[in-house]
Amino acid sequence: MSPSHRPHAGPRWIPWARAAAATSLFVSALWFAACSKQAALPLGPNQRPTIELTQAPVSTTQPFFYAYELRWAGYDVDGHIDYFRYAIDPPTESNSDTVWTKTMENRKSFLFRSDHVDTTTDQTAEGYHTIVLEAVDDRGAVSAPESRSFTSFTIAPTVQITNPVPNHLLPPTFGPSFHITWKGNDPDGRGTTTPVKYKFKVFSEGSPAFDFLTLLVNPDSLRRYYAPHFSDWDSVGGDTTSADIRDLSPGQGYVIVIVAFDEVGAYSPVMNYDVNMLYFHVNYAGLLGPKLTVFNDSFYYTSGSGGVSLDPATFVHTEAPAGRTIHFGWFANTEGGTFVSGYRWMLDGNVSDETPRENEDANFNHWSRYSPQTLGCDLPPIDPPGPAETHFLYIEAEDNNGQVSLIVVQFTVVRPVFDKDLLFVDDTRFSGDRPVPGGCVDRPHGVWPDAAELDTSFFARGGRPWKCYPAGTLSPIGIFQGYAFDTLGTRFLPQGTITLQKLSHYRHVVWYTDFKGSLNINEPFLTVDPMSELRWLTLPGRSNPLGTWVSQGGQIWMFGGGIASALQRNFEKSGTASDVYSSADGELGPGRFMYDVFGWRSEISSKSFSQAQKPMHPISRSADSPDYGLLPDYLFEKYPNTDPIDVYAPNRLFQSDFYQSSMVGEGITKPNEILEDRSAYPGPTQQVSVLDTVYESVGGQMGAPRPVMTVYHGGTTGQIQVFSGFPLWYWQRDEQIAIADFVLQNVWRLPRQPVPR
Repeated sequence: MSPSHRPHAGPRWIPWARAAAATSLFVSALWFAACSKQAALPLGPNQRPTIELTQAPVSTTQPFFYAYELRWAGYDVDGHIDYFRYAIDPPTESNSDTVWTKTMENRKSFLFRSDHVDTTTDQTAEGYHTIVLEAVDDRGAVSAPESRSFTSFTIAPTVQITNPVPNHLLPPTFGPSFHITWKGNDPDGRGTTTPVKYKFKVFSEGSPAFDFLTLLVNPDSLRRYYAPHFSDWDSVGGDTTSADIRDLSPGQGYVIVIVAFDEVGAYSPVMNYDVNMLYFHVNYAGLLGPKLTVFNDSFYYTSGSGGVSLDPATFVHTEAPAGRTIHFGWFANTEGGTFVSGYRWMLDGNVSDETPRENEDANFNHWSRYSPQTLGCDLPPIDPPGPAETHFLYIEAEDNNGQVSLIVVQFTVVRPVFDKDLLFVDDTRFSGDRPVPGGCVDRPHGVWPDAAELDTSFFARGGRPWKCYPAGTLSPIGIFQGYAFDTLGTRFLPQGTITLQKLSHYRHVVWYTDFKGSLNINEPFLTVDPMSELRWLTLPGRSNPLGTWVSQGGQIWMFGGGIASALQRNFEKSGTASDVYSSADGELGPGRFMYDVFGWRSEISSKSFSQAQKPMHPISRSADSPDYGLLPDYLFEKYPNTDPIDVYAPNRLFQSDFYQSSMVGEGITKPNEILEDRSAYPGPTQQVSVLDTVYESVGGQMGAPRPVMTVYHGGTTGQIQVFSGFPLWYWQRDEQIAIADFVLQNVWRLPRQPVPR
């Protein structure tokens, strides 16, 4: 036969299983022959097995995914394959030992490292790898190696510091210890998107580990120096996303850096002070406790910093009503990754005494247990033996690093005396007298009235010569003459003049604040454009005693055109109309004086109008309502035939300053009906309206008729509170008198001597 037609002598290679079967048959034949002849058949020289890769990356230039399955096959013509072995990235240096891995399989999934990042803008990592496989036969012969080289790639993981939130513009300040948290993501992880581990390191200012200035101005230099292994950095598993950083030195700057790793060694390449790098300063722990806020219905105070101080100059001062439960609430904010681990409080005790309470609901002169849920306390009613009694409330907050802050509230419990009927509080900021040579004062000018003119209009006894006015000019009788009252002006008085102790002597208070005074922002004791006392009392951290006094049974009438603005302006929300105070915007709500005391709960607008009228619907809605029949149906501006200037403003330069056609007032500009349960009333609902609209606006910017004067006879005290959203002095004199007598006589039942007005 010619060579081209010679029968095939056998396969050039046999997969391992087939080779083993063929070898087995061959060995069996030899065994039978040996038995029959009783002689051994010598084996020939062992031939090396062979191996072939049947599935592997074929290109060294195209990247392959980092997880890849390789397959191979081996055969042995004179025996069988005993096992395979492989090496990944064996050393290329001469005389180097190769680490082999033995396997009985002929297919396996491999994870190839991908830890090389060329640029921080590319979120992929690569790795160049070589895998070498060999087959070993039953007599120890090793095949010629089969190898394949290729490039693996992966999408690099990411990591973000979550608390404290990093900000390259505002480095925070911590104590010597703080807590940091982060989150990571591995978008192409197998079975999970959680990185397999994180590494982090803290670099300090002045440390030789890495130049600190270079680290601040060129953060990627850190990656280039330490990547890809980030040796000697602290390492935690992928299920750990926080760490406690301790033993830092006060007065130094630090940077902490966190890097995430995936299962094949790819690391998060981004080095950024808004992402995975945090620059911070360290200060002493005593200055860095949680910032405490404490409040109740009379005040709202936030400490400027943390820490502990028993300096009386740092105490919060407020007042509380006697005979009633006294509530205090609090919370604290922390910085730098710390959190509040607990609060505790004590009344009138020794702050150094750590003796625990025998009963958490008693023994208030000892510290309560620390608890993150202790966010307030309700003190039982205190009845002082005299008009007032002072107590001290101590509140502590501790964070997870053991840093403590303390606030001391010094509060005076006041018993209402109510030994006087009526107090007038002038909270206006009208111009005062301007002296001129000769001992007199300049003639008033500008919109009527100035401060002296208003005092005369309200309180003058009348019939007295006016100094520096033309001869024969007699002062008119004030519209409030005949009532027994005291007066108090708030301008130029020292801080804290309006206290609950002072108010507690009066059953009724008439308070008036003009619109200009509500806009001023200077402190009330300054000489140039001081703010009204009412606005000052509502500043954050101030204690406003008016709300407490009302809750004790006091009754108040407020007017002037600037009351609501003074009470609400400190709570104005940025980006909203400056002359509108809305519950929808969160500016008007519980805890606000207008909302609680007067029942103005929807929307208040400060705009101009010219006249007012009684509403078209009946005013009285319940038996609690006063008799409104004595009030005039309409309110008009002054005219020469109703208010002669030579009687009420004889020294005025210009009549136009006295006779005005509009003014700025305050009205309700959204529906605002208030219904309260009254079980004593018959009917299926047993609900009655407790807010009566006495007058509505006419004309001007206020638009459609809006409530501008109301009587509120609801709430828990059962007392009637009156609000007039206009300057009383704008109306004709007879109308002013009618309104004044309605409130003081008809509503409050105050007597008046028959003094002609």
